[in-house]
Amino acid sequence: MTTAEPRLTAADEVNGPVPAAETSDARVSEFLDRLLGDFAGAASTVMTALGDRLGLYRAMTGAGPLTAENLAARTGLQPRLVTEWLAAQTVSEYVAYDPAAGTYRLPDAHAAVLAEVESPAYVIGAADIIVGQYLTLSRLEEAFRADGGLDYASLPDCMFSGVERFFRTAYVHELTATWFPAVPGLLERLERGVRVADVGCGHGVASLIIGRTWPASTVTGFDRHEPSVAEARARAVEAGSPGNVAFHVADVGEIGPGPFDVVVFFDSLHDMGDPPAALRRAREVLSDGGIVIAVEPWSTDRLEDGIGNPSVRIDYSASTSICTPGSLAQPGRYALGTQGGPAKRIALLTEAGFRDASLAADTGANMVITATK
Repeated sequence: MTTAEPRLTAADEVNGPVPAAETSDARVSEFLDRLLGDFAGAASTVMTALGDRLGLYRAMTGAGPLTAENLAARTGLQPRLVTEWLAAQTVSEYVAYDPAAGTYRLPDAHAAVLAEVESPAYVIGAADIIVGQYLTLSRLEEAFRADGGLDYASLPDCMFSGVERFFRTAYVHELTATWFPAVPGLLERLERGVRVADVGCGHGVASLIIGRTWPASTVTGFDRHEPSVAEARARAVEAGSPGNVAFHVADVGEIGPGPFDVVVFFDSLHDMGDPPAALRRAREVLSDGGIVIAVEPWSTDRLEDGIGNPSVRIDYSASTSICTPGSLAQPGRYALGTQGGPAKRIALLTEAGFRDASLAADTGANMVITATK
């Protein structure tokens, strides 16, 4: 009796047969466990966003052990649902549970991440960004089947507020302490007094920090998203209406009139429809010897170097669902993407005519790329 040869598929002919080790029960089980872990994290993110919105984390911060009834009374929320939410937080190891006493406690270290706004580890805003990704899933599917564009105007409000809250932590704790000191000569200029353009200013958090820290300098924030500029102006009023900070609705080609001494792109260059044109315009409005700074999410030049990195995983997901389709919805359709590494961004600065483009700082969370005119 002869044994029939296994039938090869078209994929087998191109890629070769699949190694037996890759289809073993152990490998299948390993990947299944990993996928279920991802699903658990995605489901937990919904609970995290809920706890944030309902003030549950804030109510638990510093309160010590609480029963579900205690927490429901503190927050005015439905006791049975609070009990179930606490159970979800317990099995996810976000809160500590004492089965003998029937109490729950939010550890101080967890509160620093989930509830304490001024903590350098406060990243709860990312939960609302992820919720926004799910809310736009149907439109994203349509974008994949069409021209790829997904206009920022169509995104839910939680996406914009989540972005502000998530990035605010870095702006508050890194901008004046790490990012700007890494740029040669920048602090001295700001102390003397210079004109700064913040391109893609969003809700204006970074602009207001710069204006408050260096009162001799003036800051003008530009953003094409009118609701964000309205929010930035409201934040300026809350901050006492500083006379050295202003915000304008403008597309990148309308930045100006200038001249400016410093042009900054805080987590905005990759969102633009035409980053090369944006950088060329930045050069046009800069004074001779002026500085351009692009702060971008940390990334690697080689895709394979980011495999398994949680930050890179999050950013590629955001790039696929928010940043890249957002760019494809704008004139230019450059689609730089949130990731891709510093080399690509340094090359863009050089191609725009800037001198001495370099990576000034790598914090592990952000890249500070700078050049001069």
